[in-house]
Amino acid sequence: MKRSILLIAIFLSSLNAIQAQQLDIIPKPVKVEQKEGMFIIPSSVQIIVDKKVEKSADYIKASVSKYTGISPVISIGNTHKKNTIAFLVDEKMNIPNDGYKLTINKKGILIKGKSSNGVLNGLQTLLQISSAKDVKKGSVSFAKIEDYPRFEWRGMMLDCSRQFFDKQTVLNYIDWLAAHKMNIFHWHLTDDNGWRAEIKSMPDLTLKGAWRGPGEVLLPSYGSGDKRYGGFYTQADMKEVVAYASARGISVMPEIEIPGHSRAVTASYPEIGCAISQELKSVQGEVKNVWCVGREENYQILDSIIREFSEMFPFEYIHVAGDEVNRANWEHCPKCQALMAKEGFTDSFQLQNYFFKRVQAIVDKYHKKTDGWNEILKGGEINPNTLISAWQGISYGIESAKKGYETIMMPGQYLYFDMAQSDTERGHRWAAITDTKRAYSFEPIPNDDLTPEQQKLIKGVQGALWSEYLDRPTRFVEYQSYPRISALSEIGWSKKEDKNWDDFYGRLTRSHLQRLANMGIAFRDFPPTAIYQNGTITVTPPYEGAVVRYDAQGNEPTRQSALYTKPIQTKDYEQFMFRTFFNEDVASPAVKAEKLPVANWNTSKVEVLNISENISEHVDKNGIWYLAFNPTDGSANGVVRTVSLYENDKVLQSFSDEKTLRSKPRFRFVIENYNEKNTYRLDFTVENKEAKESSVKVNFNCSPYLEPEVKVTSSMAENPKFPMATLEDYNIESYLRTDVPCANGDWILYTFTNPVTSSKIDVLTGIPHHPRFIVNNGYVEYSYNGIDFIKGDAFDYGNASIYPKQPVKAVKIVITGTNNEPLMASQDLRINP
Repeated sequence: MKRSILLIAIFLSSLNAIQAQQLDIIPKPVKVEQKEGMFIIPSSVQIIVDKKVEKSADYIKASVSKYTGISPVISIGNTHKKNTIAFLVDEKMNIPNDGYKLTINKKGILIKGKSSNGVLNGLQTLLQISSAKDVKKGSVSFAKIEDYPRFEWRGMMLDCSRQFFDKQTVLNYIDWLAAHKMNIFHWHLTDDNGWRAEIKSMPDLTLKGAWRGPGEVLLPSYGSGDKRYGGFYTQADMKEVVAYASARGISVMPEIEIPGHSRAVTASYPEIGCAISQELKSVQGEVKNVWCVGREENYQILDSIIREFSEMFPFEYIHVAGDEVNRANWEHCPKCQALMAKEGFTDSFQLQNYFFKRVQAIVDKYHKKTDGWNEILKGGEINPNTLISAWQGISYGIESAKKGYETIMMPGQYLYFDMAQSDTERGHRWAAITDTKRAYSFEPIPNDDLTPEQQKLIKGVQGALWSEYLDRPTRFVEYQSYPRISALSEIGWSKKEDKNWDDFYGRLTRSHLQRLANMGIAFRDFPPTAIYQNGTITVTPPYEGAVVRYDAQGNEPTRQSALYTKPIQTKDYEQFMFRTFFNEDVASPAVKAEKLPVANWNTSKVEVLNISENISEHVDKNGIWYLAFNPTDGSANGVVRTVSLYENDKVLQSFSDEKTLRSKPRFRFVIENYNEKNTYRLDFTVENKEAKESSVKVNFNCSPYLEPEVKVTSSMAENPKFPMATLEDYNIESYLRTDVPCANGDWILYTFTNPVTSSKIDVLTGIPHHPRFIVNNGYVEYSYNGIDFIKGDAFDYGNASIYPKQPVKAVKIVITGTNNEPLMASQDLRINP
């Protein structure tokens, strides 16, 4: 009996040890079987590498050494020996391509892959096991893993045109993708703002088109400033990148941006563009950035360019873009119009289709296939072996698959990692606010919209990082990439039924963030949650062991700021900022202490909700208060109407108009007679008109800024869609766009109805959260009487501040030079009390 009890105790102890040693593998493998025992890697372990994987032998050796601390000896062979680590290829394995089997037992470690890429995927799993939080360096627990990808295409695009990243940065980026079992690096090498690939038959593409700044053919843009900026990759560089990626199991697909987004081409070789006098702006505000379809010589030029690309890049696909073409150029071009008449075309989309058919013939000539953005489906039929990159939304991927094309799902609403990750962070916003959780939620195959056969045409998934706003802060490319790419890797690799955010987040924060740090990635850490209630700020760290620091003066916390250890008693909660710090290079965005929502709901029924909430404890001061309806996880169905705020049971303000929740409506209330004995009630009606999820949190917060009545005038004409009145509404998301470029002597004048007492006024130019259309050359000035002005700060990256000593009557933006943009943008003043 005692022996039985002892055996049971030993079994339970070993079981607990196995369970405690969490491997935290990302992306999650198909099947993992852990067993009792550890393999201690010998100090001079032999690594056996199959002949078919020999090109990766140095990479395998260096990786094993880095992650285990052991210096291995490499030999080429196809037999696993005792106490060795073997990387072998078995093409007869009954497992999908890129799949592998990993066995760790007392004999040693054996990785068998269906292909060389399968072996390398097995290597990445071994490296992750070796670096899991619970695993001691130099030892690995016994395990048996069978693993393979859900999708054959698991890609990531990096834009190296808007910002130029040197070769080492690109190589690092490829290393990090390989660590996540990604297998396609989409290299965006050309765009309006720089041509980055050496083409020997067209030398001016890099002699001229790779540079922007004063005296260059390309104007400064995206933070490059009044200096020469740019660079390019030689053909030797690109071949080196291809070989480096290949040794890590990654194929490199180059992109040639045609026929639009080609200002770098037409600035270097003006004859390639349409011969028109009009300056017709593209979506990004660029002019003369389109190849002339009617110029026959252009197809000879494209033949030379595509030939050189095909010689440098062995991958089967060349991406030829086709997005956001400013077709208005063709509609005014004599050659393009003559071609339309000759071919009997009735619209410019047919011209675009004609262009791509010509381009595809050239690509086919060099034994490649064409990949393009989803717009190339417009205007007519194209080659049936064309691959479609569906970026504009899920519906475009559905359309592509229904038309019979192999499709890569990469909707901007989930997988564009240039999108801001929260409302307060830098980045685009046109598609969505996309944090790691939202990215992880994406499902590539829309089952309800495609037949089983059409679903098979979804070849895979891909993320994209456009670089317009990656010029600052330092290493922002890494911050925007990770851990969102970690989430993307699991979308592309793991089984649909195994996807679970909580499980993924646990593996990510327990072990994988440290792996990212060990790789040298300056990733974005997760922010804490800070809640203010009844005079106390309580902070919840984002995960166990997270270090949170805070600042009590309204500044962004630094690594020297106070460490949060317990709840903070304060009435001045608006001044507190909190931030997670991982190491010297990694931190989260700073967050403010927030009050709890005043209301929330979650419904998937067609119904009307009449909501009434007592918010007396929430209101604590006079001021301008904003009621904001914030959908959770994108569940923004339904409308809100009849919003009323009551003070002591009397209507203080009411809004009857119906607003869609998708628009994230915001209502402004003014509380002027607050005292602690007052009661406040909020009433509103929500209607969910469809049986779709509507999940919303309602926040009611006092603005930290003053909002005095102001009148804005300017020397510059306004864009009617972004009028001067947007500078008078104190909506931080609305802004002015001029209809002309700014020039020396231009101005914008803010005149207050009554003088305003303020400690500091911030003057912001450019699109909110974006450094586009900012003032580069200029300063602010202010006046106490509206007549005599005092010079204030010069603009620094589009922003300036003033610190008045008396009530201010007017604030003026004075421009002393062009911003080298097609227009200028300006925002509401931020007027501090």
